[in-house]
Amino acid sequence: MNTLYAIPESLPLNLPEGKPNARRQQVAGLRLEDAELLAYNGRLQAVTTTAPNIDADQFASLARWLEELPPEKAEATIALRMARAQSLALMIDDPDWQIPEPIASRARHLLSALLGSENLIPDATPLFGHLDEALLVELCWSHFEGEVGDYLDFRRFRDSGAFRGNREELRIAWEGACVAAASEMVHRQQVRERGYSRPSRLEQPFRVC
Repeated sequence: MNTLYAIPESLPLNLPEGKPNARRQQVAGLRLEDAELLAYNGRLQAVTTTAPNIDADQFASLARWLEELPPEKAEATIALRMARAQSLALMIDDPDWQIPEPIASRARHLLSALLGSENLIPDATPLFGHLDEALLVELCWSHFEGEVGDYLDFRRFRDSGAFRGNREELRIAWEGACVAAASEMVHRQQVRERGYSRPSRLEQPFRVC
């Protein structure tokens, strides 16, 4: 259960639709070569076979859209995806958190792609240097969002020092805390809906024996 982690809706990174015979091929004066795009799409497909094949015009259009944002929002849009990748790496390396193998395998492929030396845009390029990595994260994130959200919640619980124990004991204690938090949220919602001053009708009569 994820109670503390949320993705800001105000920082989208949506891949533009492809356009037949589009001619936009460059980002920051750098031409996007077919071979580089083929390799990029291969790395993306290694993480998720349902990902789209990205062409030069789509990527160049995305870069143009990013450039038109206010500078601080453009930087935050990229930084959010890189922070997600960092959270994913922390989760993979944490001995206290066991990950289902299908998710772990996808995560390893994504992190390998992000850390590799092959880039569509050199990392030092102002504003656009990490756009290709950020897009990889964005297009794959649905496979990791729930697991990473749970992990970050678990990490906060562990770091709070509220409980000490081994891996299994920590996990059980965290899950118990999640159940308690969920119960509290349901209770508060019920109180808001009916108020303490209006007792609810009993669903079934009962006898005192």
